[in-house]
Amino acid sequence: MKSSLTRFLLLFLVLCAFTGQAQDMIQTRLGYNYLDKFEFTDEWQYLTTDMYLFNPGQFSRVINELEQGTTKARRRDYINLESLFISAQLKNAKLFGQEPVVYPLYNFAIEPANNNKNYSSRISDNIEAIRIIDKLPLAADERNIDATVEAKLFTSDSREVFFSLIANQLTNISKLMTPQAAMLSLVGEFGNLIRNAAQRKEYKFSSTIRLYEGQNFDTRLHSVRVYVFVPSFAKLPALRTVRLTELLSNSPQGFERQKLEAALNFKDYPVLVVANYKSLYKMDALTGSDITSETIEKRRIRIEQAFAAGLVTEDAYKQEKLFVEFLRNFSDLKQNLNNYRLNYKNNSPEANAKTMFAVVQDYKRLKTLAYQREREFSRNYTYQRIFKSEYNSILANADSYMESDFNLKNGKEMVNTLLDLDQEQAKTYSVAQREQYLNKLYSVELPNPEFLASTLEGEGLSRHLNRLESTLYNDVYAKEVSRLRDMAPTEENISFRNNLLEKANSTKCRTCREEVKQAARLFNQRLDEQQLEKEKARLLDLNQQVERKILAYLKQDACMDNAFKTQYPAEALPEYVQRLYEKKLELRKVVGDLETAQKTPPTEMKLDPVKEHNQRLSGLLRRLDQGYADICAAEKNLCGCD
Repeated sequence: MKSSLTRFLLLFLVLCAFTGQAQDMIQTRLGYNYLDKFEFTDEWQYLTTDMYLFNPGQFSRVINELEQGTTKARRRDYINLESLFISAQLKNAKLFGQEPVVYPLYNFAIEPANNNKNYSSRISDNIEAIRIIDKLPLAADERNIDATVEAKLFTSDSREVFFSLIANQLTNISKLMTPQAAMLSLVGEFGNLIRNAAQRKEYKFSSTIRLYEGQNFDTRLHSVRVYVFVPSFAKLPALRTVRLTELLSNSPQGFERQKLEAALNFKDYPVLVVANYKSLYKMDALTGSDITSETIEKRRIRIEQAFAAGLVTEDAYKQEKLFVEFLRNFSDLKQNLNNYRLNYKNNSPEANAKTMFAVVQDYKRLKTLAYQREREFSRNYTYQRIFKSEYNSILANADSYMESDFNLKNGKEMVNTLLDLDQEQAKTYSVAQREQYLNKLYSVELPNPEFLASTLEGEGLSRHLNRLESTLYNDVYAKEVSRLRDMAPTEENISFRNNLLEKANSTKCRTCREEVKQAARLFNQRLDEQQLEKEKARLLDLNQQVERKILAYLKQDACMDNAFKTQYPAEALPEYVQRLYEKKLELRKVVGDLETAQKTPPTEMKLDPVKEHNQRLSGLLRRLDQGYADICAAEKNLCGCD
């Protein structure tokens, strides 16, 4: 059914093979043929045909020339003329089955003139153009459907031939098992023809066949043919077509009947002008707010039904199905954007990371799908001229959604970076380029590695991160890290460690930072071990000092105590001496603290507690030494003991 329907689409694209049926008959001769220079590619798949009849009053001249120019033996054929019938018999139009079908165009009543020597046709002065078909799909395998256009005269004696012709066509249509609307419209046309003929009224075709409504197609002129109705023995008058060609070449969207008649400027005989237009398939344009699961499903059903009815080509059908898939991806993105916004308000870091990554996934899938379509259909006219702009429109909507907050902007940058990396697997990057890529890939807070590993996009992200980081580490950090791992913990090497740590802190390479920190930890461990041994030796030395100095401090205290008692009266100490005495009492307490500290060593012989213990002992020793020295400097009489 679809095949037969589409084959009807070229009904009058090329009206050719026009022939007369016998001598001394009306013939339809091609006087002018115009083919527009525009390149009509396969997606211009719909045909519209308009027909203009000019000079219909001149049919009287044609009839009278036939009657006067024929032999006496044939002249009786023009006695009692009743009608002039113009029709087209379609060839290979399988829409109508295997039987030939005559397509009625015009029927005019004829009657003798007042002098009964000539005939006149009862025809309107100005017959408007008729549209035979409107935007019918063209079959890809058929570009030429021929038709024979005839003008036949019927007399009162041949009336049964006229009605027999009509009956045959109705019979042929009735044999079709599942007639289409286009065929049924012809039944109505033949009914109108019979009624008007019986009433001797003018008939013209009026049931324009429209199978594809609701689309604002791009339409332009494809071709024009001019046919002249003349007696079979007459010479075809030459048509002056310069102005006509100029009009047609400057009228890609069509022309007015009056302008066409003026440009043709031919009055001698009746003229039939057949204008064919081709229309470009156009898809339904959508915006982001229009796209929901419901509208997508409606679109899918509509295109399936249109294809089943033969209203779209297989290529357009394929592109529509792929575009529906693309729209579903966009709908998923919109849904996950809503989920992200809800979770973001709940302020749950883990939920935020997962919903944000779902947005990143859908956005990347959408852009990847668009890229695949562009690559696959780079030479497909239907995609490039019709669908590509709609893909770009949906992507623009997605891009605007991904600009609505800081995190989404970073997600957009991450996806664009991943797509670049996908296309440049073998490319060598500079250190600065790797740092730039890593900065963008880490700009979004990501879910845990286990979650990432469970998704295709997460695996791809991890793969790119590993490739960038391993290369950056090997090029910039590997040698220095290896050197730090083997270094002795010296002051010079401590400076090297610090410089390497500072360098690692400025990189976006997390692997690099972790490797440097690990090497620094091992270096610090060696440094701690070395310093612990030093602190242990120092503790030994300090304990020996404390043993000696505690006795000296106690002796010094006893000496000063005796001097205060013997040299200064207790009831009247000078103020400065009183202050020195109070300081001596404080130092005596410090001696006790020193003795206690010595007797309570660290419970763990580790660097920090041992170092802290040593610092306490040395601090107490310095305080006591300085304290007693200050007293002696202030009053030498207090320090006279040897």
